[in-house]
Amino acid sequence: MSNKEDSQIIASEKFIGTITKCLSDAVGDDILADINSRRLSTQNSKPTRIWDLINTNMCERFENGFVIANPTKRGAWELVPVFERSTGFVYSLMREQRFAGLKKQPLKRRNKHYLYAFVRSLNRDLIAPHSQVSFFPVDNENDEDYTRSIVHKIITDLGVPNELIKRHALILFSSFNNELSSLRCCMIDSNMNIVTETDWSNYINTGEGVIADRIIDRTSTYVDPASGLKLKQKAKDKKGQKRDTKEKNKDNVHHDAVDDME
Repeated sequence: MSNKEDSQIIASEKFIGTITKCLSDAVGDDILADINSRRLSTQNSKPTRIWDLINTNMCERFENGFVIANPTKRGAWELVPVFERSTGFVYSLMREQRFAGLKKQPLKRRNKHYLYAFVRSLNRDLIAPHSQVSFFPVDNENDEDYTRSIVHKIITDLGVPNELIKRHALILFSSFNNELSSLRCCMIDSNMNIVTETDWSNYINTGEGVIADRIIDRTSTYVDPASGLKLKQKAKDKKGQKRDTKEKNKDNVHHDAVDDME
C-alpha cells in the first residue's frame, strides 16, 4: 500500500480553472454554436461532437510545456490525456454516468478500456479505504503485458518520457441543459474503487452563455405545436368545446397553472 501523501491530488487553481473552462465551453456555447451554425434538424451525434470540442479545447489551451495535452487513439475512439509536469500526473476525463456504468461491466479479455490499463499500470499499489469486489480478474503475465502496451502507446502519443509519469487521476463531470453541473477529480485503484477525491465544482461558473440565449430566442416561435396546421371541422369543434370549458373554470385553475409553471 502507498503512503497517504503519494495518493493525494494536488493541482493548481490555474490548472483546475482551465479544465473547468474547457468543459464548460464545450458542453455550452461551443456545441450550441455548432448546432446553430449548421442549422441541424437532428442532433443524434451531439454527445460525440461534444467530446471533439472538449478535446480540441484541451489541446489549444494547454500549450505551455508545463501541461501537455495530445490526442491518442483507442480503436475508433480518440481521447486527449493531460500530463501535468510538476506532479507527474496523467489525467483523463470521463462523464459520471459513463464511469458508473463502467464499474458495473464485467471486464472483456480483449480491447480493455484505457482506464483499466491506466489504473493497473500507474495506480496498482493504491487501495481504496472501502474496497468492493470487482468484476476484474487478476492479471496474468499476458494481461500485464497487454495493459502496459496500452499505456505505452498513450504515453508515446502524449510525447512524455515514461520516467516522468507517476500517477493517473480521473476527472469526472456531468452537465445539464448545456451547463456543466458537477466536477471532481479522483484517484482510482486497480479494482475501480475511489481511493481519494477532490471536489472541483466550486470552480464552475453557473452564468448562462450568450449563444444559449440566442438559440432559445430563435426557437421560441415553435412553441405552439399547432402553428401553421389546418384543422378539420371536427377538430375545430372539439377545440371550441375545450375553450368554453377552460373559460368556465378559469378562476378555479389559475393557481394550479401557476404551480405547474414553477
